[in-house]
Amino acid sequence: MQKPHHGLGGILSSPTARGAVYALLAIFVWSFNFIAGRALVGDIPPCTLALLRWTTAFCIILPFALPELKREWRYFTQHKWYYLVTGAIGVAFFNTALYIAAYEVAALNMALIFLSAPLFTIILSRICFGELISPGRVAGILITLTGVLALISRGAWQVLASLSLQPMDLLVLLAAFGFALYAILVRKKPQGGGQRSFFAVIFGIGVILLLPFSAWELAGGATVRLSPALYISVLYMGLGASIVSFWCWSKAIGLIGPARAAVIYCTIPLFTAVEAVLILGEPVLPVHYLGGALVIGGQLLAIRQPKQAAAQIP
Repeated sequence: MQKPHHGLGGILSSPTARGAVYALLAIFVWSFNFIAGRALVGDIPPCTLALLRWTTAFCIILPFALPELKREWRYFTQHKWYYLVTGAIGVAFFNTALYIAAYEVAALNMALIFLSAPLFTIILSRICFGELISPGRVAGILITLTGVLALISRGAWQVLASLSLQPMDLLVLLAAFGFALYAILVRKKPQGGGQRSFFAVIFGIGVILLLPFSAWELAGGATVRLSPALYISVLYMGLGASIVSFWCWSKAIGLIGPARAAVIYCTIPLFTAVEAVLILGEPVLPVHYLGGALVIGGQLLAIRQPKQAAAQIP
């Protein structure tokens, strides 16, 4: 008879537990991205910040990916348009949009509004892959939209009645849609190519696309205030938010599947809320509790896997 495992090692012997730990670690590291983008407002323009982040990530991963790139270069040239679009959306666009929005949107609001990304993923999966949307998912979508609207209006519903929405809040929503579209593109990845080379290629494409925007910012008079905080933030963004989190998230999906990983993703505003209060001193308003509860509750309902559908998944 096999002896039961005790302690932390016994708990982590379960694939489900390990997957949850990987997912939580990825989300914990990602959550600081909202804080860092908000904290660096005024020190560095957003496109230049994104350029430094992805340049750092590219330089770190390139030595590890170089053998794969040399071996599979013909594969990447055959699928160049796929990688160009994936790099443009997944690297150059949605992260940079968040840094731009950080000039006006509080970090906690960004994290909560960005929770609409799994909702967009559900809708796009239906359009692109024909995945069924159950009544529970429809209800979850409606509840999530209500929460997002509460956050955008900041509890002042007359804002919605007058159609006077904040542009930067909408930019965060657009970034969330870009994140969802990136997830769909990853699922449609052509067969072939390793994970390290995949990241190296899309990181490199993102760097190339961001270069002219950064040059335009700096030519227009924007300045970069060099400081130890900037160096640490860029290193964190390049190594942590761009490489470690992506790797942990991939491990989590492999162990527990995308649906359960997406449920754990809904904890990101909890991390960001604590960080925003402790690091940035941002106030937590009643609308954050209401909107956050609606968004998280709607997400949990929307991504719940029906038993019949779960039984069909190999």
